[in-house]
Amino acid sequence: MFNNTNKSEKRNTDDVMAKTGQEMGQLFNSFFGGIEALRQAPSDPNAADVNLAISSISSDLWTPRIERQENEHCITLRAHLPNVPNNQVRIDTSTKGRLKIYGESNSRVVYESGGDRITERQLGQIEKDIPLPPEALVEQIAVLDDESSIVITIPKAAKV
Repeated sequence: MFNNTNKSEKRNTDDVMAKTGQEMGQLFNSFFGGIEALRQAPSDPNAADVNLAISSISSDLWTPRIERQENEHCITLRAHLPNVPNNQVRIDTSTKGRLKIYGESNSRVVYESGGDRITERQLGQIEKDIPLPPEALVEQIAVLDDESSIVITIPKAAKV
């Protein structure tokens, strides 16, 4: 009799968990589906609020831009890394066919008003993994600092 009770309880628990999982999935889909519908319908008055919230979230994320130009002689990468000191940028070419850029940002702003002092810190890390063609000569890489960005030039082997 003890085994039948355990099997019955286990079946009930499994049913409850399955139902809960389905309900969570429906809730998740309805929430994000609703946001996506508003993003794609800018004429809806609620869309402005959703798009504003999404843009403020994405502007808080640190996503540096990397531009890539390539011709028959070289590959040029320009990594825009504002607030990243040169000594906090590292370039790794140890993995064949890949170039990795690592960086760390650390900024601090202090606001003072009427005897109150508020310190705001922002920390961020970047790790970009960039595929390189087989003809890239990573042992001849050149890196230049250009204000808030770095320029990486990688020569290419001449095609035979």
